[in-house]
Amino acid sequence: MTRITFFLSQGKIKAVDILGHAGYAEEGEDIVCAAITSAVKMTHALLFDVQKINVDALIEDDGAHIRLTLPANQLNKGQDGMKALKIFYTELAAEYSEFVSVMEVQNDAED
Repeated sequence: MTRITFFLSQGKIKAVDILGHAGYAEEGEDIVCAAITSAVKMTHALLFDVQKINVDALIEDDGAHIRLTLPANQLNKGQDGMKALKIFYTELAAEYSEFVSVMEVQNDAED
């Protein structure tokens, strides 16, 4: 299962963490993993290449781990992209609930 966690602070998405393989099908045939990966790559392209946000991207092939973190000084600018990603993943999880979970973690402590 792929576990997707959105980290929020004061109602704004500041990071998304994606961990694990969906397990819908064999590697190279897994449409759920392909959808997850494609969406996060598109979001990264929007944030980094189009909006010029210096998003911190962590990619670990071992364990299938991806994390995008918005810089504090550009949190507002990156909200549309992160909200769209959250909507997409939430809809994907509703359709493939055995393979994808989405959750939110609120952290309103000062950074």
